[in-house]
Amino acid sequence: MAGHKAILITGHESQLQKLYHTLGKRLLTLEIVWKTIGKFISRSICSQRPKAAILFLDVSASAIPYLKKRGINTILSIEDLTPEYKNYDFKTSEKFYQILAKYANQADAVISSGYTLSERLKCIGLKAIPLPVGLEPYISVKEAFSRPYPPIILHAGQLNTQRQIEVILDLASRYEMMVHDFGRLADKLSHPHIKKYREPTPEKAMLVAKQANIGLVVEYKKTYSLNRLYFHLSLLQPIIVEGCGPWIKEADRLGIKLYPLSMVEEIIENYGQYVRECAELRKRLAIPIVHKPLLKLLE
Repeated sequence: MAGHKAILITGHESQLQKLYHTLGKRLLTLEIVWKTIGKFISRSICSQRPKAAILFLDVSASAIPYLKKRGINTILSIEDLTPEYKNYDFKTSEKFYQILAKYANQADAVISSGYTLSERLKCIGLKAIPLPVGLEPYISVKEAFSRPYPPIILHAGQLNTQRQIEVILDLASRYEMMVHDFGRLADKLSHPHIKKYREPTPEKAMLVAKQANIGLVVEYKKTYSLNRLYFHLSLLQPIIVEGCGPWIKEADRLGIKLYPLSMVEEIIENYGQYVRECAELRKRLAIPIVHKPLLKLLE
């Protein structure tokens, strides 16, 4: 973050990870368990003696009371909600949200990954400041216009669903495709028009991905924000999509235009117009402009 010295602290306690992934539905509705998790998280943070701490994941709200006792300015950042991510039943979800609200409301501020999630958090008793992920410009408009022909469609996300495979193979019958060779179904893709890439660093992956003309997203997961949308915009790639979920509402709220798969030819024929629209939107969603609310909290 501009103007601030930041340290990333990640938890590696295997017991806590096991609790979250396998026993969470049973135990994360018990406040004594939240207290235990909070002590683990706060111990690592307090050892660094920070002036401020940003906690990620809803469950990390458990550390807020302990950090506040040490006089640490504490901000909770929420991108998804565990009960929705883990498909808890209604009764279990309500118990989880009651504890979350109790702890989260002790923070100096709560931020979320977007407007749609902030509206959802309001329903469970949390006032959250919407803070879109934002993006950085990786290529110029001139570079986007000089992309080689024939046009390439890029799928940059993990390949984990059969529908993703079906859509990509269908498009590959008519267009050149580029896919990130990652995910449990990545090996299922084999076609002469599909180029796979997997690079050791994000910088090298960007050099490959920026060659593509159009971004493709196939997503049916209930998630409130998709980083892939920002990724494609940063590369000035118009985005074609198939799917459903709150992320579509969020994109609309941000002014991110998503096009149906049937519009590939239209985008190719009027490519300059679509790239210029991406460039204008990229200015509005650029970092640090979209992060001004967070920077003010850290002043």
